[in-house]
Order: sequence, then C-alpha cells, then structure tokens
Amino acid sequence: MLRFSRTAGRAALPLLVLHDDAEREFAYTAGAEEALAWTKQHGTIVSVKRDWSAVFPS
Repeated sequence: MLRFSRTAGRAALPLLVLHDDAEREFAYTAGAEEALAWTKQHGTIVSVKRDWSAVFPS
C-alpha cells in the first residue's frame, strides 16, 4: 500500500501509523521492519507513543 501511494502521477501521502504505545493499546511493531524501513526513506511515520498529543490535544 505504501509503495502504491508513491506511483507516479498521483498526489498521495505515504503515511505509516506506528502502534508503539502499550499504554493506549497493544504495541505491535514486530513484523513491521520492512514497512518501517521503507517509510523512513519515502514517507512519514506517525508514532502513537510520541505524536498522540499533537494529533489529539487535551
């Protein structure tokens, strides 16, 4: 899906929501290594743990 969003001729935002906060939900990052590596080079990673308060301010 991330690679598809980078297809030429399309306006897109390759965005990966990283579920890495066990306090808010189950932190599941195992198995996502390839997607994380690709997104670090070509897209944007939003961390639930780090960015939650920016997306959902109190």
